Amino acid sequence: MTIPQYCHQISELLKESNPGWSEGFTWFANQYELDQNQTLTQIRQRYGGMGSFSDLVLYKDGEVDLAGMKKLDELRDGLFEQVVAEIIALRSK
Repeated sequence: MTIPQYCHQISELLKESNPGWSEGFTWFANQYELDQNQTLTQIRQRYGGMGSFSDLVLYKDGEVDLAGMKKLDELRDGLFEQVVAEIIALRSK
C-alpha cells in the first residue's frame, strides 16, 4: 500500500471519532504528491511525544473500540514502516 493510500484509510477510520486527525491525514495524502520529502517528515513527527498519533485511542459508545483499534494499529504500523523506508531511500540517493 502506498503512503497516500494509508493516509486515506486512516482518515476514513478516524472521520467520526477524531475529525481533526482525519482531516490531517487527508491533507497528508494530498500533500504527498506535491512535496514528498516534507510530507514524510511531517508524518513521521506525528508518531513522537505525548498526545501523538501513537497514543490515539478510539472510543465507541464510551468504551474502547477494540475492532477500530486493531485496524488503526495495523494502518499506523504499516504507515510508519513505509514512511521510514521512503525516508531512508530518499536520503541514500
